[in-house]
Amino acid sequence: MNEPAVSLFLELLRSAIWNRAADEDLFRHVGSTVWEEVISLAESQRVSALLYDGIMTLPTALRPGKKEVYTLFLQAEAIEKLNKGLNDELGNLAMEYGKIGCPFVLLKGQANAILYPRPEHRAPGDIDLFLYRKGDYEKANEWAKKKGCRIDAENIHHQSYEINGIHVENHKNICYFGIRKYDGLLEEKVQEIIRNHRFIELEIDSLKVSVLPVEFNAFFLFYHLFHHFIHLGVGVRQFCDWVLFMHTHSPQMDKEALTGLARQFDLLNAMEVFASAAVRYLGADPGVFPFTTDTEGKFVDVVMDDVLRGGNFGFSTFRNKSFRGKWDAKWHRFTYSVARTKKISGIAPRHINPLPVTKITTNLKLLFKK
Repeated sequence: MNEPAVSLFLELLRSAIWNRAADEDLFRHVGSTVWEEVISLAESQRVSALLYDGIMTLPTALRPGKKEVYTLFLQAEAIEKLNKGLNDELGNLAMEYGKIGCPFVLLKGQANAILYPRPEHRAPGDIDLFLYRKGDYEKANEWAKKKGCRIDAENIHHQSYEINGIHVENHKNICYFGIRKYDGLLEEKVQEIIRNHRFIELEIDSLKVSVLPVEFNAFFLFYHLFHHFIHLGVGVRQFCDWVLFMHTHSPQMDKEALTGLARQFDLLNAMEVFASAAVRYLGADPGVFPFTTDTEGKFVDVVMDDVLRGGNFGFSTFRNKSFRGKWDAKWHRFTYSVARTKKISGIAPRHINPLPVTKITTNLKLLFKK
């Protein structure tokens, strides 16, 4: 990976997420080849609109060519339309689920977008809805079937479908560890939140939705990015989500509650590593984290290099590779995950060392579920 391109990419990303001008001195002698690499890196990470925001803080003479800037403008415009589509559909789902008596909690996604200086420029994914009351998960899935939505195969913890071109996931659990100890502990924590109705209200485009309480959400967002990181990889988009959440909510957050959760789930060291990488590479304020960060730590560069090389959810690793079928692709992903456990196991050994067995048992559960 071209180091100058990476440095420039990260500076433009920092400019966008912290709403500040990019450092002009870094861009005084940037050639077209390096600009191509910077833009390609942004596309692989699905942060083209954020890159565009950063570039537009530079004087015209320091920006890439007009053609490249216009292409980025069009990509940013397309992302704005996608975000509007997701927000509109979220409103429709809130109304439809309300009609059938299925209140939900919005997980990540559009709830994270509002953390950005320009929410419409965070590349959206899907709509994740946690159906927390008994029977509502099945009821919501049945509603989707009656609507004629394209229904995907059920996952361990969610059922996904497509409506009006938008991918939606109904969750019966907010996430899945695949390790009995942690799944049991997670269920205890979630049930306590449900019993005491500790969800909080958030407003997205005038729509009021429920989300997880701040400390638990901070933990959940971290686990979401960590889960993808240890399996195939995670991109800077999910990394930025967590960092901006910490930045936004740190003043009112019970820091001891967050570190307590991380410690109970044996993820405190992992959280410290990612926080340290965020300070070093994303320009995060170390004061927003409930522990001391170490930007020279053993795994800081390992994490950031993996994030940058893997692209969005690690998809760049398998780009341009062909497989003979679904099981051949699964096998390649499995062997890739197992091989990289040796490099990253020290970050969270109790989660990473059992990964090969966890992946096999999860796939067997899905196979016999059909």
